[in-house]
Parts: sequence; C-alpha cells; structure tokens
Amino acid sequence: MKKKSKKRTPLAKKKFGNSKKHINQQTYLGLGPKFVNSIVIGLNEDDDIHVKKIVAGLDEYDLARLIEILDISHRRKLVSIIGDKIDPAVIPELNEVVQEQVLDSLDENQIVKIVNELDSDDAVEVLENMDDEEQDQIIQHLNPELKYQVQSSLNYPEDSAGRIMSREFVSMPDSWTVKEARQFLLTSDELPDEFYTVFLVDEKTLRPTGEITLDKLLRAKPDLKLNVVMNGEIVPVDVHTDQEEVAHMFREYGWMSAMVVDTKGRLIGVINIDDVVEIVHEEASEDMMAIAGAESNDVYRSVFDIFKSRSVWLVTNLFVTMIAASVVGGFQDMIAQLSVLAVLMPIVASMGGTTGQQTLAVVVRSLATKELTSSNTLRMIGKEFMVGLCNGTLFAFLIGLAVYFWRPEQVMLSYIIALAMLCNLVVASLAGILIPLTLNKCKVDPAISSGVLLFACTDTGGYFIFLGLAKLLLF
Repeated sequence: MKKKSKKRTPLAKKKFGNSKKHINQQTYLGLGPKFVNSIVIGLNEDDDIHVKKIVAGLDEYDLARLIEILDISHRRKLVSIIGDKIDPAVIPELNEVVQEQVLDSLDENQIVKIVNELDSDDAVEVLENMDDEEQDQIIQHLNPELKYQVQSSLNYPEDSAGRIMSREFVSMPDSWTVKEARQFLLTSDELPDEFYTVFLVDEKTLRPTGEITLDKLLRAKPDLKLNVVMNGEIVPVDVHTDQEEVAHMFREYGWMSAMVVDTKGRLIGVINIDDVVEIVHEEASEDMMAIAGAESNDVYRSVFDIFKSRSVWLVTNLFVTMIAASVVGGFQDMIAQLSVLAVLMPIVASMGGTTGQQTLAVVVRSLATKELTSSNTLRMIGKEFMVGLCNGTLFAFLIGLAVYFWRPEQVMLSYIIALAMLCNLVVASLAGILIPLTLNKCKVDPAISSGVLLFACTDTGGYFIFLGLAKLLLF
C-alpha cells in the first residue's frame, strides 16, 4: 500500500488564524513530554474519563501526532476510548502504517462514518490503502455522491493527477456576469468550506476557459462578463499526468491551484498547493530512503516488517561485495608477497564510492526536479568527468605523497596508488551519472537501484585498477 499526500494546509491556516495564546499552548506545550506521559498514565490505569478530557482540546493535527507518538498497544487503546468521537479529519493526517493500525481497530460502520465526512481526495487517500475486498465493502455504504467521486478517482492510475485531485471546487460558465456570479456564491448551498478561486468553463463543452480570484470578483463591475475579467492564461493538467510531473508544473508556473481535465478536456477536478507540497515531501523522502535501502515509514513499522524490507537490500549488497572479493581473490598470491597492498586498496575503493555517491545524489535529485534533461545531459556528463578528473588529480597527489613518505623504499608503490586513485575517481564520477541516467531511460526508478550498481563499479573497479596496476608494474 502506498500513501499519497496528507492535507495539512487547512490545519496550518486554522492555527495561524487563532490567537497567540492558542498557538503557544497547542504548538509548543500541547504534545510535550509531560502531556504525553499524562496520556500514557491514564491509558495504563484505564482512566478513560481522564484521557478523553485531555485529548478533547486537541485539534486534528495534534491528535494525529499524539496517536503516532504512542506505541501500538497504547495507540489502539486510545482509539478504542475515543471511538466514534474521533474527528474524521485526523485519519488522513496519520502516517500510512499508523492509519492502517487505527482503521483495523474500528469496525466497518465506524470507518464508513469517518469516510463519509471527508472530502473526496481525503476519502480516496484513506480507501486506496485498503485491500480490494475491504475497500469495496466501505464504498458500497458511502453517500451516493461521494461514492461516485471515490470510484471515479480510484479508476485512475496510482500516483496520477486523478488520484490526488479534489472534486470540491467552484465552477461557473464564463458567459455569466459578475452580478450573476456573486448571486450564485451567496445563494448556493453546495459550495466547499474553503475556496479562493472560481474556475470558469465553456457552458456547452465544460472545458475550462479561465479562472478568477474572489478578490478580483468582488472588485469587478457587476455588469461585466466573467470572460472579460477572468485570467485566461491557464494550463490544464491531464487527469493521467504523474504526480511528480504535476509537482514540477506547480514549481515552473508558480501555481496555487491547477485545473484537472479528462480525456475530452472537461474540467473534473482541482489540485491545490497543499497537495503538491506533500507530494514533493513524499517523493524526496522516498528517494532519500531508497538510496539507503530503507523506507520512510520504518519508524512506525514492526521489527519483522523492517527486517524483511531491509534484508533484500542487504542481500543485494552482499552479492556485490562477493563480486569485489572475487576480484581481490584473483590477486591473492601477489598480496601474499606484498601485504601492504591489502592495506592500501580499501582507500582507493572507499574514495571512489564517496565520489560516486556525491554525483549520484545530485543526478537523482536533478532527474526528479526535471533539471536534468536531454538538452543538457552531455554537458552534465562532461562536467562530472572534469570534476572527477580534478578530484582524482588532487587526491592522487596527496595519497601518492603520503605513501612515498611512508614507504620511501618503494617509490613505485606511490605512483601505482596515485594512478589508481585518479582512474577510480574518474570512473566513479562517470558511473554516478551514467547509471541513474540509464535506469531512468529504462523506466526504472534510479533512486532504488543506482546505489547497488554504483558500489559494484567503485568497489570492484577500485580493487581491480589498483591490484591490476600493481601486478603490471611490480611483478
């Protein structure tokens, strides 16, 4: 199951809109150690009244953080105590793993009640983390309108604009006058709780033609047509667009919201900036953790689940290490004659790994942010080659000088390690950029697989280059 985004902007607005006193109490003191310990003591002593009284003053964001802080036994106990009283807005705020644990503690009717209170995009976020059978059971009992919205969104690909879009937005024909628009906003009972932009469509085709902010709508003359005062410079997002591409578009265009259209170009949803902020955070966390072979949810997962996910990575690394060891094994007779080689060869491999990792981090991020494109790829490869050459020259000189003073009687050894260092750092820099580029070209996430392949190149290559030069020049 894969988490999408957590909608936190409304909560932030709620906090900043309150008094300074409330901010101090909730943000700085609300979830302090004393507060959490008080909750834990109440749970241990089965003092349900005390626990309910304490958590009653928490908003949805703080209650979600409290549930995440507690261990799994206290977490389930707290949820059972507050039961039907839990604010539905708390559920989308929870980490995916914790969310699943909380929902497992509730019965089907409680879950249906919670989902029915959520906006369509939050409801989709909760339901997509369930297995198919449970998901179908919950959907069948939803309100008809929400049921249609949820089923439509779930039909779109995972991580697409169709999954993260909200169907709660305000739209009207661009042929209306400003007066008609104002009257609609004053009399309609089906407006979202919060909105700042009105989206305009062609009355016949329902295709978006522009947008107008509320402040501009209030200032405009009543008799003007909306298509006169609207902002017509729009770039609709296709419903199948990947969420990473959506985030990139928000960054490039400086959007606060974006219209989502179906295959016929009709307006069907809206993506807001709070959704995109969470996407960027989620994708960055996933890439960072993937490079290390971990997952961002590990802090909430069980020991066995963490063991299973990390062991796969470690087995792969063990295989890579064995390849490097086999390279060393091919030179064991030479190493036995000159044991100092065994002392020096890890230096070459380690420096190559560090150099490659630096390049890899830059390239993976550049691919994610669309900064590395086909137009500047060759220039980037050339730049990394030159960086590797400069680093290689510097550290070749330093390590060569150090070995010369350490073993002055073996001058050739200092030349060998200096040349090996130069070659391996250049190879590492090129591997750090070519490996993720190749994987990305093959539609494989470079953040997941690049690390293993990189270390295979730098370790195996470092040992082979150093020992190969030693054999060539010393034996």
